[in-house]
This record gives sequence, C-alpha cells and structure tokens, in this order.
Amino acid sequence: MINRERAASVDNFVRQFAAEREHEGVEKIAAEMIGGILHWVMRNAEMAGDDGRKPALAVARVGLSSFISDVHRIEGVPKAPECYTLITVRTREGLWVSETGFEELIQ
Repeated sequence: MINRERAASVDNFVRQFAAEREHEGVEKIAAEMIGGILHWVMRNAEMAGDDGRKPALAVARVGLSSFISDVHRIEGVPKAPECYTLITVRTREGLWVSETGFEELIQ
C-alpha cells in the first residue's frame, strides 16, 4: 500500500475523532489520537493479565518504524527499507525502552 493509500485508509476515523476537537491544531489532534490508541492497547493487554506497557511500547515502535520505512521507500524496490528504532522514556518511576529486535524493558 502506498503512503497516500495508507493515509486515506484512516481518513474517516481521524476526521470523526477530530470533529469533537475542531479548535485544536492537526498535530495536537493526531498526538491525542496516537496516545488514545496506545492507552487502548495497554488496557487490552492489562485485561488479559499482562503488563500493558510492553505491547503499547511495541505498537509505538513498530508504527514509527513502519512510517519511517514507508517515507524512505525507494520506488520500484519491492520491500521498503527496514529501520532500526529505539524508544527510551525515563520517568520518575523508572525507564521504559523498546528497541528493534529486543524484548521491551521496563525498569
């Protein structure tokens, strides 16, 4: 799927989400939507008895990696280039890390 098609595939969902937040800028609406999706992933994992932070971090990392690979895809090359992605977040309660090729670390 090309980048324009990927954007179009979520257009209705984003517009519906944004309809309640028209006074906010596009970037803030998108950030709130991404945050909401990560909370949704975390909650679903917690309901299954897991630490929901790990799957939420993995979703953020894989989504970012997919976006970057799509943006840097070379036309005519069948597979988009893979990228190495490292997400590190330090909080007062500890460290969250999600790295391509490794299990998520939450300390």
